[in-house]
Parts: sequence; C-alpha cells; structure tokens
Amino acid sequence: MDTIITSFDDLFTRWPRQGHLSADLGVSPQHLRMMRVRRSVPVRYWPRFVAAAARRGIAGVDYDLLVRLHILEEQP
Repeated sequence: MDTIITSFDDLFTRWPRQGHLSADLGVSPQHLRMMRVRRSVPVRYWPRFVAAAARRGIAGVDYDLLVRLHILEEQP
C-alpha cells in the first residue's frame, strides 16, 4: 500500500494486525488501543514506530509524518 498516510487511523491500519503493532512498539494491546482512541502517539514511541515501519516495509512513516499527524489532530 503506497498511498499517502493522512490520519492516525490510516497509520495504524498499515500493520497487518494490531497485535503486531503493539509488539513492534513494546506496548500492551490496551495501551495501543488508547493511542488509537486518542489519535496520538507519545513521542517516546516515535523511534520504535519509525523503525518498525522500516522493518515491515511500510513506506512514508518518518518523524515528519508523526509531527504532521499530531498537528492535524490539534486543529479545530
């Protein structure tokens, strides 16, 4: 899937299973669900997010994307 990531929901669904993403980030499935509900990934997990996406061949996931998604969520 090479389309542009435009939201946190879009980002989270790039992983084949949410269990894979929670394992990649080193968080519990419940913690991952809260990130998704809040539409926010704490900065301390950004390096893991970027590295996991690279390992899985998920294009377009970098620090700039995470900043853009957070800015979009903060806009009214």
